[in-house]
Amino acid sequence: MRLLEVIVKDKPEEIEKLLDENHVIECWTYPSDKGEKIIKILIQDEHASDMLAILEKSHYHRVIIYPIEGTMPKVESSIKKEDDKIRIGKFIAISKEELYHDVGEPVSLTVNYILMVVLSSFVAGIGILKDNIAIIIGAMVIAPFLGPNMSLAFGTILGDWSIIRKSISAGIVATTLALIISMIWGYAAGDLSEITFDPAINYQDILLALICGFAGVISVISGQGATLVGVMVAAALLPPLMRGGLLLGAEDYRNAINSFLIFIANVISLNIAGIVTFYLAGIKPSNWWEKGVAKKKTRTALIIWTIALIIIILSIVLIRSWN
Repeated sequence: MRLLEVIVKDKPEEIEKLLDENHVIECWTYPSDKGEKIIKILIQDEHASDMLAILEKSHYHRVIIYPIEGTMPKVESSIKKEDDKIRIGKFIAISKEELYHDVGEPVSLTVNYILMVVLSSFVAGIGILKDNIAIIIGAMVIAPFLGPNMSLAFGTILGDWSIIRKSISAGIVATTLALIISMIWGYAAGDLSEITFDPAINYQDILLALICGFAGVISVISGQGATLVGVMVAAALLPPLMRGGLLLGAEDYRNAINSFLIFIANVISLNIAGIVTFYLAGIKPSNWWEKGVAKKKTRTALIIWTIALIIIILSIVLIRSWN
């Protein structure tokens, strides 16, 4: 459930008219100290997005969204099941506005973000050199590499250039930092023959990354952020990047290229899966003119990512033919 607190500055009758039409469980109305009208609306998660989409079209109020852990007594929905039409975006549990906060805002080039990249890179490097799977998994959990890709997919589906720019900037900086650290480390280490190399890239790697992308977005839009830890581990973005940098620094170019291909394939697949899942969940701009721009950007992004994925697949074919 969600509690929507609507601070109405003008035309309260428009908001009150919505209360009988949008699956509202309960509502309370009272005046504020500033003479405004405050309407609190208790509504089920699956209907909160529809209500917010309607409220977003008006500029006469502000809406504050509260997640509800529970109520006493227990809420019994009066909505008949036959009234609920099954739609493809039904699995979404949180609103677009909450996704802005959860997915869009955290991806910023702050000191904390850069420190997390640097620290996770060192942890991953130690795990790779010691050939310790537990340490490598720990690096994947703390590494902030999944966020920029999910944020990029979210910004793409909305056509929001500010989120897209922040996501690309964060992703490039994180990748560059990890690459510089690993290359210097690999050059200083010299002999890396004792480490476990990445297995040759194959089609299963692409399928795994696509599945992780779907799972990651669904976990976010369902409000189950705890499951992202498993997605971070399964997606494996940092280890192949670090291993590729270490091998490149040690001048083992063949194995380095294979690790970089795995990293690039994972990034491409995560973005494709993210865009598709956000689209199927019904995430889109509210205004018609923004929808047109977003649709064009989404189409362009999917074409670019698909071409990149085809290039990766062709690379796999070439690598297999050489072997």
